[in-house]
Amino acid sequence: MNACVWCGRRLGGVVTVSQLWRWGPLIKSAVCAACQTRLTPISILHCPQCGRQQTDETICRDCQRWTGPPLVNHALYVYDAAMKAYMQQYKFQGDFALRRVLQEPLRLALARETYDVLVPIPVDQATWQQRGFNQVTGWLQTQPFQQALLVRASHKDQPQSAKDRAARLQTAQPFILAPHAADVLMGQRVLLLDDVYTTGRTLRHAAAQIYLGGAKAVTSLTLAR
Repeated sequence: MNACVWCGRRLGGVVTVSQLWRWGPLIKSAVCAACQTRLTPISILHCPQCGRQQTDETICRDCQRWTGPPLVNHALYVYDAAMKAYMQQYKFQGDFALRRVLQEPLRLALARETYDVLVPIPVDQATWQQRGFNQVTGWLQTQPFQQALLVRASHKDQPQSAKDRAARLQTAQPFILAPHAADVLMGQRVLLLDDVYTTGRTLRHAAAQIYLGGAKAVTSLTLAR
């Protein structure tokens, strides 16, 4: 029996007319119709720099306070109670099957972005050993990416999720360029991929290193804001 990877309900076997007209095998959904609507997509009314959902399309106060090169981030979903529950189960409890919930939305989002090189935000060695996977690359299917960033071996810090805003903003640079990263970054448009945009500190640290590798432009995409 096929069951929804999120709630466990049995998945229906209804096939639409449009699916019948497509060439190739039918793509079976891993998520039931109810769970597909649990997350809240960010509407057109959002900050044009960070993607925060708001009542207009002006640059939000947080982005106005940032100095240095601007970083444009696109986000798919609001980081609300439903998204927090999803992240808790997938990311912190290690339910790897839940990667399938957001694989298709991410595939569609990546198709709308303009970039040459996709660079996921890495996890440190301790997180990898505990969790067994990088939650960001778990959402990717066949999309090519470059692991151009590494977490510094000397970087020992509490998880970002455990910090308040002030502590996040004070986080020291945790990333270094991977060996030979410049070979794939030089002169390229790089898209950073991460799970949640909170303050933007992590992504800006990452962007700074990517620019050091010779990239001509850096933007970012996150699953939630």
